[in-house]
Amino acid sequence: MEVVKMRNIEKFKKTLLMSLLAIVVLAMLPLNIVGEPDGEVSSMSSNSKVSIHVNGVTVRKIDEKNERMRLTMDLTLELGVKRKNLIPVKSVTGTIKIGENSYSVDKAEGVILLERNVILLRLSCDGRSITLALHIKYFWMGGGLYAVRGTGALNDEAGRMLTIFRGTARLS
Repeated sequence: MEVVKMRNIEKFKKTLLMSLLAIVVLAMLPLNIVGEPDGEVSSMSSNSKVSIHVNGVTVRKIDEKNERMRLTMDLTLELGVKRKNLIPVKSVTGTIKIGENSYSVDKAEGVILLERNVILLRLSCDGRSITLALHIKYFWMGGGLYAVRGTGALNDEAGRMLTIFRGTARLS
């Protein structure tokens, strides 16, 4: 009987500790999105350029096996005029390297959602043989530097690949 009581007390302590840990983590979440410090504000604005460099991987399922390839992207986004809480992306130039193959961006559509700190892009490369849809989350690091991470879906003649990446972005 005494052993059962001890086990119940241990379970109660463990549950209480996990609950307190969850409360602390949830209380700290808003600290991540509070905003930028007052003295040193750098935000994306109309008619500026954003240079993005990321590294990551692409994964394609072939015959029940995952094929992984290295991904690098060097993109320059030219931003349009700010409208309420978004900035349209006027144009994108740059290259995307997947494994040993390199592709140039031909056409791009996109928008920056300022309240969510998200860049949404749809890119076409090398005469539309490759399309890439990206969801990029950015975090202000100070000055004109941002950390970025994101995911995407890449479609080419061989099928669909999923991408995951992280890197940096600079405002100019």
